[in-house]
Amino acid sequence: MNFSHIVLTVRHHFLSILVLIFYLSVTLASCQKESDISFDAMNTFMTIRSFGLKGEKANERVRARIAQIEETISTTKEESEIYRLNHTAGTVQEISQDTELLLDFSLRMAQKTGGALNPCLYPITSLWGFTTENFRVPSDSEISAILPYTDFSKISMKANHILLEKNMMIDLGAVGKGFASDEAVKILKKAGITSAVIDLGGNIYALGKKRGKHGKKSDWLIGVKDPFSGDAALAVSVHDKAIITSGGYERFFEDENGKRYIHIFDGKTGKPAESDIASVTIVADSGLYADALSTSLFVMGKKNAIDFWRAHRDFEAIIILDEKSIAISSGLADSFKLIAPFQNVEIFGIESR
Repeated sequence: MNFSHIVLTVRHHFLSILVLIFYLSVTLASCQKESDISFDAMNTFMTIRSFGLKGEKANERVRARIAQIEETISTTKEESEIYRLNHTAGTVQEISQDTELLLDFSLRMAQKTGGALNPCLYPITSLWGFTTENFRVPSDSEISAILPYTDFSKISMKANHILLEKNMMIDLGAVGKGFASDEAVKILKKAGITSAVIDLGGNIYALGKKRGKHGKKSDWLIGVKDPFSGDAALAVSVHDKAIITSGGYERFFEDENGKRYIHIFDGKTGKPAESDIASVTIVADSGLYADALSTSLFVMGKKNAIDFWRAHRDFEAIIILDEKSIAISSGLADSFKLIAPFQNVEIFGIESR
């Protein structure tokens, strides 16, 4: 099905940030120097706020490391490794340690999530125009012709070498910022930074605890955005955790009849995911894991997402269903505070406590 008129509705990155940080007023001890750095990378606006004597230099090293990751995994920069792999499919190629780590992780998560996370969807997202912003709704026959090239089981990896079948392409965007946040944490810790907030375009990592008056420490208070109003839906207290959200309202286009097509795809259908979830926020030790799960659970839908949590229980989840309903895993039962007036609040997995 083709439309002669496509209405594009893509929100500016400032408005698409899915997680809001509540930076409560903090009076720092003299040894807790605050250092901030902001920059554009990975198609979003990023901010690192660290507390410690070596924070400024550490922040600069974080920025350099993120730039290095972007130069490696970008699908559009011709000098990137992923661009090279996507344009040499059919031949064995040597890959870097970063690419090997990310692709190996993504393939394992693809198996673990039943394909809800799929690093090989680039041919499909390109077909729909999400890689170029030349948006269109392809026909079912066009989608069927492309789907065989998204079969992640066809990737052959051995040590630091990879073979993509012809016409296959990979995209590590679903895990890239999560990986970057984990790398940022490593750099900051190595520099002796024990308190920081890493915000990679709404992809948050709260390192350590914040220090207030007289050196008193407390958790960071992180707000989760209401995907309907744009205001805060709730706040959750955390430390040493990644907090990452995925939602269908972050990036989308509409056809001439007002039907919305989101940027998160169902690999089984080759079409934008039609989920009963408005947004899902993952709280986990690892940004890489949280990033992968936020996408995966959104694609799964509420029932399968909760079943996945019950089967693994190595992360927590906040699932906003609609303007009135929200489901929260039991591990967060004592650390969240509602801000939006949800009428139906489900704490799932409470029996595990």
